[in-house]
Amino acid sequence: MLRNVKNYKRAKNIDDAVALVQSNPNAIYIGGGAWTVAQGDAQLEMVVDLQEAGLDILEGNVDGVRMGATITLQAIIDHPDAGTLADGILARVASYTQSRNLREQGTLGGTLIVAGPADPLTTALLVLNTDVLYADPVVHTAPFTSFVAYRDRLIKTRVLITEVRVKRPPARSAAAFEVVGRSPKDKPIVCAAAYVAVEEGLPIEVRAAVGGADAKPVRLHKTEHLLKGQLLTREKVVGALPPSLSELKPVGDFRGSAEYRMEMAQVLLQRAILGAWEKARRL
Repeated sequence: MLRNVKNYKRAKNIDDAVALVQSNPNAIYIGGGAWTVAQGDAQLEMVVDLQEAGLDILEGNVDGVRMGATITLQAIIDHPDAGTLADGILARVASYTQSRNLREQGTLGGTLIVAGPADPLTTALLVLNTDVLYADPVVHTAPFTSFVAYRDRLIKTRVLITEVRVKRPPARSAAAFEVVGRSPKDKPIVCAAAYVAVEEGLPIEVRAAVGGADAKPVRLHKTEHLLKGQLLTREKVVGALPPSLSELKPVGDFRGSAEYRMEMAQVLLQRAILGAWEKARRL
C-alpha cells in the first residue's frame, strides 16, 4: 500500500514526467504499478502516471522492433513481430519474468529498472542488437550493455526509460535461451542466452550472456572473442568459458549456492551457445 502518497500526477509528455519526478526526491514514475505498490515505500509522496506520456508504442518495421516503456510484458508475447523476433526469444523470456496476471500489468520499463541478478529479459536483451532510449529530460540513446552497466547510476539520477529498440537479426542467425528454476515455469535461478550469426559456415558474430551468476546479468565478451570465427564444438565452447566465468562472483541464497550457480552457468551457456550455433548453421 502507498499510504503516504499525497500527490498523483498524470504526465502529458516525457518532459512533464521527468520534470515532476526530478523536482521531488520522494516522487516516482508509475507505469503498471505492480512493483511500486508491492514495495509500499513509506517515503513516497508523489506518483507520476505515464499512461498518457506517449510511451505505449509497440511496432515492427524493416529495421526491427520498437517497444515503448509502458507496454506490458504480455503485449510483447502477443505481438506478431516482437513475440517472434530472433526465434521468439523475447516472448519466451517474458513468460519467465512474471505470472500471467502480473505480465498483464507489469511494464517493460519497470521490469528493466527493478531487474534482479537473474532477470531473463535483461539477459536476453544483452545478446540481441538492442538500444535503450532514456530521458533526463533530453532523450539519449545507449547500447543495452551500457544501460545495464550504468543502470544504478541512471536510477539515482531519476532518468525515465522511454523506449527499447531491437534490431532485426540477419537471415542466417539464431538465438537461444536456457534456464534452470525450481519448476519448469518458475523464475530462473540461473539463465543463459546466446546469439550466433553465420557466414560461409563459420560464426561471424557470437554473443553470450548469463543471469544469476553475478550481481546483474553479464555479457561474456572474452568468451565471445575466443569463439568468433571458430567452428564451434562442445570442447571449444567449454574451453572458451573460463576467462569470462572467472570474473563472476555468484552469491548463494536459499534457491542455490554460489557453487551451484557457477556450475549451472557453465552448463546453460554451453547449451545456449551450441543451440544457437546449430540453428543458425542450418539456415
